[in-house]
Amino acid sequence: ERAALALLEDAGHAQPAQRARELEACLAANGRVRDALERAFPFPEDWAAAIADDTVVCRCEEVTAGTLRAVIHGTGARELNRLKALTRVGMGRCQGRMCGAGAAEVLAHACGAGLDGVGRLRGQPPVKPIPVDIVYLDRTEKDAP
Repeated sequence: ERAALALLEDAGHAQPAQRARELEACLAANGRVRDALERAFPFPEDWAAAIADDTVVCRCEEVTAGTLRAVIHGTGARELNRLKALTRVGMGRCQGRMCGAGAAEVLAHACGAGLDGVGRLRGQPPVKPIPVDIVYLDRTEKDAP
């Protein structure tokens, strides 16, 4: 909704001021809840070091943390897309939406770099799978005499 209001403003349309204020108040309240949850349950900084080698990082391609570490140490891979090419992590049905962050954390820890130093997975078309066969079947059924 915030993005829609910004697009309206960019297009020269007046923003509904009352709705914009209501939205900001709602987002501020959500932000306070998020801050409280992050203080109460902080994300563990060293989780990538603590997970066992047999922990599956990429469910689609069944790539484990141990496989990632072995390839990182064996090949010297220091970039996430290179690790993807060597292990298939992030090449499954989800295209890295589920495993990309975890693989980046394991890579960063294994090579002693920060997350910003290992890059991110490049999206490959199709970005999100679409059921082409269903579209085709619907068309042929409609076109059938």
